[in-house]
Amino acid sequence: MQDGSWSNEKMNRNYNRILIASCTANASQAIFANMTALLMVPFMSLYGLTLGQMGILVGINFGTQILADVLLTFIIDKVKYKNLLYVANLLGFIGIILYCMSPTIMPTNVFIPFVFSTIVFSFASGMLEVVLSPIVDTIPDTYKNKKAAMSLLHSFYAWCQAISIVYIALCLNFFGAENWMYIIGALAIVPVLNTLQFVPVKITEQRSVQSKSGSTLKVAKSPIYILCCIAIVVGAGVEIIMNQYVSTFCELNLGVSKLMADMIGMLLFAVMLGTGRLIFGFFGHKINLSKVLIAFCFLAGIAYLLIGLQINIILSLILCIMVGLFSSMCWPGVISIAGEAFPKAGAWIFSTLAIFGDVGASLFGSIAGNIADSLSLSKMFLIISCLPFLCCVCHIAIYALIKRNKKNNNAILQGDLLNDKESNN
Repeated sequence: MQDGSWSNEKMNRNYNRILIASCTANASQAIFANMTALLMVPFMSLYGLTLGQMGILVGINFGTQILADVLLTFIIDKVKYKNLLYVANLLGFIGIILYCMSPTIMPTNVFIPFVFSTIVFSFASGMLEVVLSPIVDTIPDTYKNKKAAMSLLHSFYAWCQAISIVYIALCLNFFGAENWMYIIGALAIVPVLNTLQFVPVKITEQRSVQSKSGSTLKVAKSPIYILCCIAIVVGAGVEIIMNQYVSTFCELNLGVSKLMADMIGMLLFAVMLGTGRLIFGFFGHKINLSKVLIAFCFLAGIAYLLIGLQINIILSLILCIMVGLFSSMCWPGVISIAGEAFPKAGAWIFSTLAIFGDVGASLFGSIAGNIADSLSLSKMFLIISCLPFLCCVCHIAIYALIKRNKKNNNAILQGDLLNDKESNN
């Protein structure tokens, strides 16, 4: 008995370490995703980079993440998760160091090393995005509610995003933009620490074994999977557009500095994003995820509409921040639903959903920018309000299909039990 209880206690500690290490790995993703955007003005003033070149760097960031997602789709079920994670952390470390050394490597044309280093750390970010979800999914249902654990994982991205925004913005303000390479270079310790966290962890990769018995084509043709792909594309757009433009909204409408705009807009948005995911992480086992997604997507649509109509500046600012809460489950919620609906599909399902999520973020981020440039920021929010409503429709359909499948499965199970009773009689 004592040996058995000790074994269970040891396993629980291991699962704790898996969840904590996976959550903190999201710190690297948050750094990779936000540092170029926060360094946009310093790079333009220090190195003469144009707004177009900075846009290219942001586009490379998204594009490389999509490339990593696609490549890992083919190998995720063939390579150990820990090995992939070690490679991702190594690339992330190298990418940050090269990024900081770019002005030294090519002082006359700093844009070229910036491009190369962005490709390296963005590929690492894409790898982490794909591998972390299946790692958390190896935690059994008996330890943590699967949906809640996944939500907790994604909540840490938002919290780390908020911390990285505060750290970079404040350091640039107090130590000077010319010292950006030391500010960013200090963050290279994060992937190193995360690698050390994963060394003692034991991961039982059940999903890669189970995927052999599953039919990939059958899952890919499933209406639930197709709707999940559409929902994550649109949901990623709902989140990324507000994340990109909430600071600009503050600058234009409140007349505050860039630092204050980041602190008021981008930071509070990230806090609400993390709060939504954290709440579901703790109480997810008591909440119907599909119903929450339907309600949140609808509320996000109303918020976008009211922001676009510019009824009141303060109200619009509050709604901009609240979109962080309403869009908080659009990405992790779909991953949880797909993982539960197709438990034997294999880890490829996480990588394909990550691809669609990155495509949605990149596509709708660009579309929103073009609309804002051609018309105005308020009209962009008004037009983009169709996205959360479309996402709401997708989740209504997913909820209906899952409910119907459960009803059919219960009917089949009852029929089998009845047949067994009759045969016994």
